[in-house]
Amino acid sequence: MLSEFSASEILSLLYFSTPVVLLGLLWSWESWAAFKPFSGKSRYRHALHNLSLAVLNSLLLGLLFGTIVEETSRWTLAHQWGLLYQLPLSPLWQTLFAILLLDAWMFCWHWANHQIPFLWRFHRMHHSDPHMDVSTATRFHWGELGISTLLRLLLIPLLGLQSWQLVLYGILVFLSTQLHHANISLGRADRFYRWLFVSPDMHKIHHSRIPQETNSNYSTIFSLWDRLARTYRMRLDLKTIDFGLPHFDQPQWQTLLGMWKTPFIRPPVLPGEQDQEST
Repeated sequence: MLSEFSASEILSLLYFSTPVVLLGLLWSWESWAAFKPFSGKSRYRHALHNLSLAVLNSLLLGLLFGTIVEETSRWTLAHQWGLLYQLPLSPLWQTLFAILLLDAWMFCWHWANHQIPFLWRFHRMHHSDPHMDVSTATRFHWGELGISTLLRLLLIPLLGLQSWQLVLYGILVFLSTQLHHANISLGRADRFYRWLFVSPDMHKIHHSRIPQETNSNYSTIFSLWDRLARTYRMRLDLKTIDFGLPHFDQPQWQTLLGMWKTPFIRPPVLPGEQDQEST
């Protein structure tokens, strides 16, 4: 049966099925053994908002960029452009190197989203989620994803990336991000897992509302980038972490419309900040 499908078709099937299957598995895990209590109607409402946003993002980005990304990859392949075509690598090593380069780029892009105010306006919507769970992995503003895709159009010919390598990396990103956003714990295994990969405990710190913790642990798949950049941070009392952003605690910012509006508004002034300004 598998012989009837090409490798690219199998990858495409996995690309679309992996996040759905993993979402169901991790949702069940959260229901059975949640790291932080979060249940009832609010949990379903929270997931509905995040997942609705993800579906709309996928439709919008697919319409805007689906064809051009594929054509850019084909042009790169036809002209043998990019770093990977200049290196004497076997197909296996070329693919492994492509994944490493893409993951290094994702680290740099994530870091930039925290350091550049214009980019942070879009990325802060992801961090404004006060209840981190597997659905948070899908919570990104279409503006952030659109800018990222435009930059990737330059990255494809620069590195010599093929479309199936992008799909393969996308599958690995789904596996990693849904796991490390999930409201679960790997227990003692986490400390071994995070030596190589981004773990749930490691990424929980990144979603803390303490700025020093928010601005750490930027890696997507491999944790080595944070170790190399000295942005790696851990703490012991993970259950005391408060998720979200203090300026976006109100329920209005957790609705679909509120999430869309997040980059385009001036954050509300907190009472303590108001008192500070008036003195």
